[in-house]
Amino acid sequence: MDLGLTGKTVLVIGGSRGIGRGISDAFARENCKVFIVSITPASVDKAVAEMKAAGATAAGIAADCVTKPGIEKAVAAATAAFGAPDIAIFNVDSGPKGAFLDVDDETFDAGYNNNIKAFIWMCRAVLPHMQAQNWGRILTVGTNSVKQPHRHLPRAAQNTARVGALALCKTMSAEVGKWNITVNTLGTGAIDTEQLRWVFDNSAASSGLNYESWAAEFSKTNPIPRVGTPADMGDAAAFLCSTRAGYITGQVLLIDGGQIESLQ
Repeated sequence: MDLGLTGKTVLVIGGSRGIGRGISDAFARENCKVFIVSITPASVDKAVAEMKAAGATAAGIAADCVTKPGIEKAVAAATAAFGAPDIAIFNVDSGPKGAFLDVDDETFDAGYNNNIKAFIWMCRAVLPHMQAQNWGRILTVGTNSVKQPHRHLPRAAQNTARVGALALCKTMSAEVGKWNITVNTLGTGAIDTEQLRWVFDNSAASSGLNYESWAAEFSKTNPIPRVGTPADMGDAAAFLCSTRAGYITGQVLLIDGGQIESLQ
């Protein structure tokens, strides 16, 4: 299926590893010009080199994209490399973790900053070009906790801020749709990344299971009984940002193998 993305400039914030890398690779397969941003220079360099070796048009820069100067640096660098972004993917660390009774105000402030304010800064930076050309795609990588908050992981600030970010996407989509700009969210489930393995090492390992056994046990009751892959996320991202998905906006698409059971 031709997604109509050839030649589009795609900014992937948090695009060098894990889910972000899966998204970067998916857009590269669609013949996009992919600009990767990550906080770690070595991670950016490695991803760009690997993508170029595979025939992709790719470049990148290191920037801290939970800060306004970092966002501005990223968008300016992408524009200088390939032209202003036609598609912008927001995928950053959600901030310090912890249970409600254990965290302080600063943790909630970080959750708001990383998930909402930084996303606002990115959108403000990329929207003028999208409005001028009467087309654009904005996608944020969230979590399936917007449908069913995590109870077994200490994520008080994340459970709160992610829902706020989803409301922001819904609100923004109503304002920018007249320019053929869509704003959507990917609701991430258990995806096999370094971060998921870190979560396992710091929590589930106490059960005495190794990662592979835990992953099988965790997913066995899901309709699709496996842990997801970065490629699963990437394929969904590419579709939602394609010309084929121009009538889908203000939505959250869960990529979790059917884990969440709620109807809404």
